[in-house]
Amino acid sequence: MYAMPLDSLFKKLAVAAGVLIVSVFLLFGFTWGISNSASTRTDSRELAEALVGWSPSDPQTHYAAAVFASRDQSDEARKASLTGFENAVALSPRSYLVWIEYGRALERAGEAERASLAFDRAAELAPNYSSVAWARGNFLVRQGRADAGFIEIRRAIRGTPSYAAAAAQLAWVSSGLNAERAVQFAGSEPALAAALSLVLARAGNFDQAIGLWRGLRADLRRKEIEDTGLQLARLFFENGRYRDAQNIEARAFGKEASVGAFTDPGFEEPISTDNAGLFDWKLGGGTNPSINLFDTVKRSGRYSLFLRFAGAGDQQSLRQLSQAVAVDPGARYRFVYRYRAELTTNPDIRWSVAAIALKKTLADGPPLKMNSNWTEEAFSFSVPVETDGVVITLRRDACSGTPCRTEGNLWLDDLELIREN
Repeated sequence: MYAMPLDSLFKKLAVAAGVLIVSVFLLFGFTWGISNSASTRTDSRELAEALVGWSPSDPQTHYAAAVFASRDQSDEARKASLTGFENAVALSPRSYLVWIEYGRALERAGEAERASLAFDRAAELAPNYSSVAWARGNFLVRQGRADAGFIEIRRAIRGTPSYAAAAAQLAWVSSGLNAERAVQFAGSEPALAAALSLVLARAGNFDQAIGLWRGLRADLRRKEIEDTGLQLARLFFENGRYRDAQNIEARAFGKEASVGAFTDPGFEEPISTDNAGLFDWKLGGGTNPSINLFDTVKRSGRYSLFLRFAGAGDQQSLRQLSQAVAVDPGARYRFVYRYRAELTTNPDIRWSVAAIALKKTLADGPPLKMNSNWTEEAFSFSVPVETDGVVITLRRDACSGTPCRTEGNLWLDDLELIREN
């Protein structure tokens, strides 16, 4: 009789054991993968329930079946969902995610006290997870415990600032649309306060919104409030509160706000045609005149603004240059401007000042003079007491004759607004 050497036998047994172990892991992985994918598919409730029977000791299968059942509003489905989460919790008692979903299922079943215990358990298992604090906080708010809920929500926002926008809306609704109460919910959490200021402004509570915005910490990272600040500034601008809009926008960009002053009066920065701020230089549509910075003809600084007119026809075809300026109501200002005009036709180009909200012209300057040397001119205007924003525009008068052309070069530099009273 042939006797197999012991070392060969051990080798074959080891190979067989290895194959068995790999097969078990593959089977487990396949089962887990199927059940895990089932929980993310919208048409897999039957598959998830079948997997429970195939792998009843796997918490993932119970979890997947419960998730699908929770999407059905029938009594039978709600009971099945609750049972599924109970089984998942029993099989995976240290999974904070399962405890959160179990808490939600209990809440849907009307068992608030047990649901509260489930959310508490999730918080014990994952005390530093923003998602847990967010879920627990929202549960407390839904149960009428808004003060306690927003303690959790503010904690969630500190870890995940992207929750702030939804939290601000929740604070507004939970307050019964009471601005003071909503501000209390925001507490001292800056990202939430910034988001709530936007919600309040959209609801027309501009005084509360600007007060909340001004109270933000000076050391708050600009990235946390930039997008919110730009939206908030536009709301104030569109509602005729220009000084507030300027203050908000300046804070969002980390700049200083200055009432009664131009942004970039010496044209040292390129004029953006896409992402200009509310109080930056704006260019009208079209290509005539072409407008660029110029570094060889300038009055001071590095550049002047160069406008090249290429024989445009009517007034509407000319590209306008303008800037909105926040000013003090009832104040009188003197607008001082410097230019150099090498124009080959009589252009009737002039500066004009109008009240933005009132859509009313306050003053027009005289037509620019054709002069190859730098020229300084000025004119004054008074701001109506009912507004705090003007727009200053370089425009051309309407033409009555034909042809109506403007050709040549114009340089602008060193603009000023000087308050006279």
